[in-house]
Amino acid sequence: MPRRSELFTEDPFYLPRYCGYLPQYKYRIGKTYGRHSVDILTDDSVRKSGRYVLTPVDPPRTDNVDERRMLLRSRADSWGNQNLTEQMVPGYTGFIPKRQHYFANTYGEVCKSALTHHELDQQEIKGKQTQLKRVLSLQSGTMRPTTDEDKSALTSRYQTPLRQQSADAKRYQSPQEFKPYGSPYFMENKHPMKWFKSGYTGFVPRSRELIALSYPTQSNKGLTMFSNDLKAQTVRSTQESPPPLSTRPKPPMDKTVIYPPNIGMIPHYTGYIPGYKYAIGHTYGQHTYNTLKLPPAEKIAPVA
Repeated sequence: MPRRSELFTEDPFYLPRYCGYLPQYKYRIGKTYGRHSVDILTDDSVRKSGRYVLTPVDPPRTDNVDERRMLLRSRADSWGNQNLTEQMVPGYTGFIPKRQHYFANTYGEVCKSALTHHELDQQEIKGKQTQLKRVLSLQSGTMRPTTDEDKSALTSRYQTPLRQQSADAKRYQSPQEFKPYGSPYFMENKHPMKWFKSGYTGFVPRSRELIALSYPTQSNKGLTMFSNDLKAQTVRSTQESPPPLSTRPKPPMDKTVIYPPNIGMIPHYTGYIPGYKYAIGHTYGQHTYNTLKLPPAEKIAPVA
């Protein structure tokens, strides 16, 4: 290796402030650190490693050709995405296909292997598309067969274009197709999905008195008890018909009267009611019944 300049120390040498180990350096005086390192590294009598710590930055030249570089360079010639190249810089936050299959290497090597894998897949797909177009041309008569493979395409079982078998294609229905189970409230007691998963915040009947159980088991038992009670209530209602409710017509309402004498006021009425703040012990309707304390002669007689 030729010397760079007379001002530089001859190779090999260590730069000043090098913190690594230099054998027998502490026994040498009178020269600069660079001169001492040259003398030590070139002295055969000093026992040291045969390899230098400070190796050249440039990679060694080898006769092996990296096929990945050739493949990725051909990708750069196309009109596709030019962000993915053979020299990916660390810190790139975009998506790199097939990268999840490669690891335990530098970022550049991982990206190079992943992009090569992706490019090989793309070439395989393009090859299949080209083969399909060739078969279409051979079977349609626009191209003559020249090889045995082309002749076998003419006698294949399926001829293109494929013939239509029916007017409307049947809808494919998978045997594992998901079907809604329905509401757990109304499922049968033996149904395996009659429960709620943990985290459900809705109301689960009859589950308050069930303790020391997991939430799915607790909800299942509560829903089962609820279903049994609902069935029993339905049976009782069919066996015993409830008596008809007695109804009476409502008295006529005088819209000009603020305080009706024959009924109470509706709750949440925000107007003034005389003497209401001194009344306690009854409901709002009872306290506001006949608020003005009219005599019986002036009250409106209730309708029978």
